[in-house]
Amino acid sequence: MSDHYITLEQISKSYAEGSATHQVLNDLSLTVAKGEQVAILGHSGCGKSTLLNLISGIDYVDSGTICVADANLTTLSERERTLFRRRHIGFIFQSFNLIQTLTAIENIQLPLQLNRYPTVEIDTRAQALLARVGLSGRGDAFPDQLSGGEQQRVAIARAMVHSPALVLADEHTGNLDADTGREMVALFSELAKSEKQTVLMVTHSLAIAKTADRVLRFFNGKLIADDNPDATDLAW
Repeated sequence: MSDHYITLEQISKSYAEGSATHQVLNDLSLTVAKGEQVAILGHSGCGKSTLLNLISGIDYVDSGTICVADANLTTLSERERTLFRRRHIGFIFQSFNLIQTLTAIENIQLPLQLNRYPTVEIDTRAQALLARVGLSGRGDAFPDQLSGGEQQRVAIARAMVHSPALVLADEHTGNLDADTGREMVALFSELAKSEKQTVLMVTHSLAIAKTADRVLRFFNGKLIADDNPDATDLAW
């Protein structure tokens, strides 16, 4: 049996821009092993975030096949993709995507509630993750009462609280200062490794990329390099 957790075969994705069509990803194929941590580098607009949206089932391909674990996302209905994402994927958005009417602890609890965890476990898990990201005293604060860095910490905790097999991170330290960013990268990596999670993280940071097992570099919708971070300077 293959140890590939993610398999992409000849996927393409384009968007309409007025009367023109913008090709974001073009005939892309790649595999990611179970438990592997992969960094994705590339300039803005090269298809990095689109790739995460396709793998999560938030968006759908124009052509090609995406398989995650035993699920072929390209054959699932929108409802089926939503349920798969809810159970198996944690997504850390660059823009946080916290629910403004819920407190920090309630935002973290939400994936557990949607997956029908027992009430006691919901509280225990959420409080533990809140502490791990350094926000023990901020659980009752609403998103608009938190700094950008604090909101990102909540977003990280929410994505990982239900121990998803796959974590997708889109610039997950982009709104943190340098010192806090390093702490969150270390924590994020530690949590993912302890849970044996597969991780894909979009980043502009070479330092973050070097914490991964592999580094994928994209240019104009194509994969142009697949590197071992220990064997390359990651120069553009």
